[in-house]
Amino acid sequence: MCFRPDRSPAWWVFFVALFCVQGALAASERKEGGGFALGTIHSPRGVGLSGEFVRDPESFSGLTLTADLIDILDGTASSPGIKATYHYNVIVKGWQDGKYQCYLGPGLTAGRVRDTQNHLGLMAGLSGDAGLRVHCLHSIIVSIEFQADFALQFKNRYHPDMSLYAAGFQRSYLPYLRIQYCF
Repeated sequence: MCFRPDRSPAWWVFFVALFCVQGALAASERKEGGGFALGTIHSPRGVGLSGEFVRDPESFSGLTLTADLIDILDGTASSPGIKATYHYNVIVKGWQDGKYQCYLGPGLTAGRVRDTQNHLGLMAGLSGDAGLRVHCLHSIIVSIEFQADFALQFKNRYHPDMSLYAAGFQRSYLPYLRIQYCF
């Protein structure tokens, strides 16, 4: 039997465990302005779960697990991929005592995703994140952000092929909407 990451619940268990461990670390190292937030992320590129871990008022790290919807919405593919991304973001500008914040940062990404030529394969590489977030109602964070992935993709299990993950750049103009609840 072949290991198929898109059908294995072990992937979901692994990433949920990562969320829990990172959340526990954030709570144990809480400083002024520290804490964590959990929520969802929505985009034409994918939908999924999001976690954010604040260590100080000037930076935060985030972990997302998304179902990769490239070529699903237009009907050229039938099964989504799965992608995990970790970012360390720095707040570059804040307004009104931090209610509005502009941020950017580097990160890592990995998963089993579909490229622009409808090839499904394993992907790993670097990622960049930039966005604007608003703190609403004391415990809700709404963000709009853009991500670009510079990664390699390994395709075709019978005839291995490695190439640049083109969808990581070509679809970087599509925004993500992130809605989170702060704990």
